Amino acid sequence: MKNSLNVFLNPKSVAVIGATDRPGSWGSFIMQGLLSKDYAGSIYPVNPNAEEVFGIPAFQHINDIVDPVDLAIITIPLDSVERAIADCGQRQVKGATIITAGYGETSEGGKAEENALVRIAGSHGMRLLGPNVSGTFNLHADFNASASPAEHLLCNRIAAVCQGGYAFYDLLASGFSRGMGVGKFVHTGNECDVTATDFLEYFGDDPDVEVILMYLETVRDARRFVEIARRISQAKPIVVYKGGRTRGSARAAESHTGALSGVRELYEGVLHQTGIIASPTMELLLPLGHALIERPPMRGTRVVIVTMGGSWGVALSDALEELGLTVPELSRKLQQSLRNLGMLPRASTKNPVDIGASGLFFEEDVILAIGREILSSGEVDALVLHGMGRPGMLREGAPTRLRIFLDINKRIISGFNEMEKETGLPVLIGSIYTPWESQVVCDLNEQGIRIYNRLDEIAQILCLMQE
Repeated sequence: MKNSLNVFLNPKSVAVIGATDRPGSWGSFIMQGLLSKDYAGSIYPVNPNAEEVFGIPAFQHINDIVDPVDLAIITIPLDSVERAIADCGQRQVKGATIITAGYGETSEGGKAEENALVRIAGSHGMRLLGPNVSGTFNLHADFNASASPAEHLLCNRIAAVCQGGYAFYDLLASGFSRGMGVGKFVHTGNECDVTATDFLEYFGDDPDVEVILMYLETVRDARRFVEIARRISQAKPIVVYKGGRTRGSARAAESHTGALSGVRELYEGVLHQTGIIASPTMELLLPLGHALIERPPMRGTRVVIVTMGGSWGVALSDALEELGLTVPELSRKLQQSLRNLGMLPRASTKNPVDIGASGLFFEEDVILAIGREILSSGEVDALVLHGMGRPGMLREGAPTRLRIFLDINKRIISGFNEMEKETGLPVLIGSIYTPWESQVVCDLNEQGIRIYNRLDEIAQILCLMQE
């Protein structure tokens, strides 16, 4: 299985059947993706009506290609796909990605057509991915056979397997501005042959992958999925967002990929049994995946909040405790230690610790000392610093005092970020502002310091990071 799936992520040569440079067409999207990276393999555009595509000589037919072809990517109309699969099989192509839609997601007759494709491919020992997919990519090999623009892609040790593709591309585009992405991606679509479970097993054995993200609408072989997921989750975190949990979304899933979504409680039980981490939202998939490879695990439930705003501390306490974490009152000894460092009587030291009320805005050394005192106390399993940074981007001619204030903010956040490495305890930084709204957040984001701008995201990540 591993060898047969490798062709979809690390082929030595690719033929794009239906390749074109016509804007907005799938043959164009896939060609642009392949040419956007320094892919070392051979690319063969196949188009009987073109002499070249994006400057590469085109072939009239796949049989005109003299050299071996590992992977065919099919972007032609539905009524021509079966013939193309037969031609690829006779040409001894190892695998075919079928971009073309209009099969089992639209009708029962479409399911029959999918089965016919599998029979033809199987008779030649060829594997099929799809139909109704948007491609794959493997950034470790500079291979991008997908519709995702290269400028939205970041190579790392996270892999994603999705039964739907467009929404995940949106996550990648949005996550890029926050330094988030995945190194390997597979869109499985209707799964007439290879399935999401197959690629789960593949990535479970892949040394380049430390965390596996999945968007699932259905599981076609539940027993096998449970066996594989249970084994892999002992070595690598698996994060799943299960779509189709309600009646309306199940109906949408059936028309999307032909998936029969099943009973919500059954899926929740399966995910729990296998050690899978169930993501409560689609949007959390990337941040949670990154947290699992970037941060130490949370080994308890106690969270201390250090905040510049008392109201944010109250709201974050709600978010944390509603998920089963605790925001415990600090001991009298620790509170006195914080007072001795400079916390004024008007500022709370109970937890949340309100440094804003102490007026310590410019006291970099004091604020960092407060963080170290809390983390070394033995009274905390994780710390959240929230509210540093200010809105607005620096403009030319900004006053010196503003630049000094922003630099102090950046050094404080960087210092707390380093404390995570020093102590082995999770330290999350929170701000309501995104990199587009705050110069501090923007500059630190470019340095690779993760800053979360939603309280529920902070709470969910900490909750799901627990060992």
